[in-house]
Amino acid sequence: PPNDGSYPPLVDMSKIFEFWGQDDLDSPPEIIPEVLQHFDYQNPHEVAAAEKYRDLELPFKVYNVPEVKAAGIKWTDDYVADNFNDAGDDDTPRSYGNAQQSVDSFFAFYYPERWDVDLLGPSPSLDIDWTYDKWAQHAVYADEVSLSPNEKHYYWQSGVTREERLKKRRHWTFVSRDLPSFSSPEPTFFGFNPPAQKGIQCRFGERGVTAATHYDGGRNMIAMMTGAKRYILSPPNACKKLGIVSSRHHPSFRHSMLNFGRVTLLDKKDTGVKMSDREREWLRIAGSAQTLSTVLKAGEVLYVPSHWFHYIASLQKSAQCNTRSGIHEDGNRNFGGMRDVRQCTLDRD
Repeated sequence: PPNDGSYPPLVDMSKIFEFWGQDDLDSPPEIIPEVLQHFDYQNPHEVAAAEKYRDLELPFKVYNVPEVKAAGIKWTDDYVADNFNDAGDDDTPRSYGNAQQSVDSFFAFYYPERWDVDLLGPSPSLDIDWTYDKWAQHAVYADEVSLSPNEKHYYWQSGVTREERLKKRRHWTFVSRDLPSFSSPEPTFFGFNPPAQKGIQCRFGERGVTAATHYDGGRNMIAMMTGAKRYILSPPNACKKLGIVSSRHHPSFRHSMLNFGRVTLLDKKDTGVKMSDREREWLRIAGSAQTLSTVLKAGEVLYVPSHWFHYIASLQKSAQCNTRSGIHEDGNRNFGGMRDVRQCTLDRD
């Protein structure tokens, strides 16, 4: 693979959203260019090539993964709901998850215990007492009516503990059973450093749900079982332009609270969107951050290297799970690594 900074090709974030607006879900471009390499998991030569990209900390996609394709067929709403409701026909242990609600389609990460309503106003989202069934019904409704980005949106999240993979298989929940390459205690292409694995995280999104940009220290394999999501990726050395909260006392420390989709509104009048001068200033800075956009479709797996920022928009009702394989400190010489992110997030209080 090239290691001269030419791959993956990056452009200013503003151009990404000018080409395809964040909320233009019903009118995507006729042709959406793909900038990431794709590798066939059933071809040993292509898998070997993918490992070279992985070793260089470069993003890529893998397709034709049998267990991901099988899970995409198996994970009907009834099947998933049965596992969360403990109503399955077999002895699979019950899974647990929770729903979140936002006033619109944008979800900003925060630590609830640190959020001061008197100082910061209403929190970005709320945990609500919904079952998976109720969430799924709303997600189907959102697709059917083309839910407006200004209406309330809902997100279902679940996870598998790191300890689960060390138990006997009969004690594995449905995610571990259906994605054995993600949960294996032995190294696999997707979970290639089992001792550093911190479990499996699953996100069930409805149309329009957009997660604010953030990074994960662990080398991240993200599998899409159903639906599709748009991933906006920026390398570690773009950190200073992304509005990452650097105060350790802030509930969104090390995350951004910027809705990047608004970069296209900065020079427009009468948009109906209220933005402070500070938000506008940061969005102009973010608009120049080097970025790529890719659509992760059902059956595909995306590799996001250590400390790469990812901003995620669910294009339709979707199910996605990821596992991480430990930190790569150095990153890539052209795109940065842990040092860039640490310098960017130094506490400036």
